[in-house]
Amino acid sequence: MAVLSAAALTAGCQSQVRVTGAKVDLRLPPPQEVEISLVTDEDERPIVPDAVQGKKVFEANCAVCHGALGDGNGPMAATLTAPDKDVLTALLGVFHIELHRPPLPSKPINFHNRDLEAVITPAIMYETVTGGRPHTAMPAFGPAASFGANKAQTLTNAERWDANVYEMMFRTTPEELSASKQLYEQQCAVCHGVNGDGKGPRGAEVASQEWSWARGEGPGIFTDLNYMVQRDPSQISNVILDGHGLMPSYRGKLSKQQLDGLVDYVYTFFYKHPPIK
Repeated sequence: MAVLSAAALTAGCQSQVRVTGAKVDLRLPPPQEVEISLVTDEDERPIVPDAVQGKKVFEANCAVCHGALGDGNGPMAATLTAPDKDVLTALLGVFHIELHRPPLPSKPINFHNRDLEAVITPAIMYETVTGGRPHTAMPAFGPAASFGANKAQTLTNAERWDANVYEMMFRTTPEELSASKQLYEQQCAVCHGVNGDGKGPRGAEVASQEWSWARGEGPGIFTDLNYMVQRDPSQISNVILDGHGLMPSYRGKLSKQQLDGLVDYVYTFFYKHPPIK
């Protein structure tokens, strides 16, 4: 009974989506239930994440643990431990009882791990950077830490988004991204547009049949930040493989490397990326 009560309490505390102007095609899997903000802290202007600025933020705040190359082997990585705060310690604290346990090691994420990265949306990454990751050494860089997480210095909303999109660059190389750009322009740009805005030569034709294209939002409009940050790479991969609506299936027509590269490339349309040759 106690387990069921705890589960019900946890479910009631889940955060809700708060995305300004978000329009999501309900035929696709629903967006992750995360609380994200796509506006600046200062004047509520929309944010356009910037990977160049994100490199500076990452090196100043994240590389000490995650490593300058994002491989999880920063100078502090071997010394990190999880905070000794969870539901049990909080409950015992009510009765002024302290529970002393040996510290558990906490390994920073390796951003080159594509299998792990494939199921994490940019919005989930933002939430982690903002509130920290409970019961791990990952601290909060937002105004307040989640329960069970440590608090680091506070970064602005824009800085947290910048660091997130820079982190996304670790899972591919400039050479792979360049090859993906060429493949995209050969196979995809005729509909999705060279700039990922849905304004390719056949864009108007698609827009006449797909409401999301006509409104410049949702599936296939890769400049729609609201939509893109709520999709993980595996969801985009599945659409490429299986097709969707007027989108044909490319299953059996692309190698795994080509598929991964295309997914990485289409994400670059929603943020400022260094020039891709």
